[in-house]
Amino acid sequence: MAYIKLYFGLFSPNHNVPKSLTIAGAKGVLGIILSLAVCMTGRAQFSTIAYDGFNYSTGSLAGDNGGTGWATAWTNDYSSGASFNVIATGMTYSGLTTSGGSIAWGSGGNGISEDSRTLSLMDSGVVYIQFLSQFGSSSSGGGTPNIRLYDSGALTGGFGSNGGSTMSILNSLLQPASGGSSSSSASLTALNLVVGRIDYENDITMMWVNPDLSTFDYQNPAAPDATYTNLAPAFNTIAIYSRSPANLDEFTVMAEPAPEPSSSVLLGMSLILWMRPLCRHVMSS
Repeated sequence: MAYIKLYFGLFSPNHNVPKSLTIAGAKGVLGIILSLAVCMTGRAQFSTIAYDGFNYSTGSLAGDNGGTGWATAWTNDYSSGASFNVIATGMTYSGLTTSGGSIAWGSGGNGISEDSRTLSLMDSGVVYIQFLSQFGSSSSGGGTPNIRLYDSGALTGGFGSNGGSTMSILNSLLQPASGGSSSSSASLTALNLVVGRIDYENDITMMWVNPDLSTFDYQNPAAPDATYTNLAPAFNTIAIYSRSPANLDEFTVMAEPAPEPSSSVLLGMSLILWMRPLCRHVMSS
């Protein structure tokens, strides 16, 4: 089988190429270098884009502007309803670091609490939305309870329910997938940690409810509890809607930056460019 003996100082178009360097061997070296370059491409870890643990004074959520990464304060822009209330007691989940209080349904208007907040546009790569929630049996119906995603005012999708009893991925009509694939078995009335994953490259949204955070791998997660194919809602606004009762906490948005070449990749590509004259020489001989 063809092989290459590597002689340092001889890999130059100005030197004689050893007879043991064959065409197949030259191709083999290039293939190895290219494979290493591909394998060593760096995938950055997920970084937090926005977070809010509702570390505020008790009272109306509207106008509060804490947390990190948000573009605006919480706003009650559903004039028919009322703002959520900040309460001192936070929600907890095993393995999840928490801070501050939480938010609960607030009375007023037509009985629907709503608040929204904006952030930078999420529309590429992979994005996670994570939160704690607990609703009641009377919360569901008439467009609630759910966490809605908007892109410049246009509803694109969400998480929660709209008349159902389990946590689901919702489309732009606030409906789960017709085949049931986007609905989990987790009851809305339970305290749930919801982890939603929007993959814009593959046009799919997945959801895990109450995963074991000691083993959950955000980079390579296990099989999801719910999946909505051909749905990847872009968003720059998160809005919370619910009837009584409702309790939510620990909102986090995470994103994975695009892969960047590592120094090893750059070295590999440099070697490829360096060996091109050698390959032309071998292939023409």
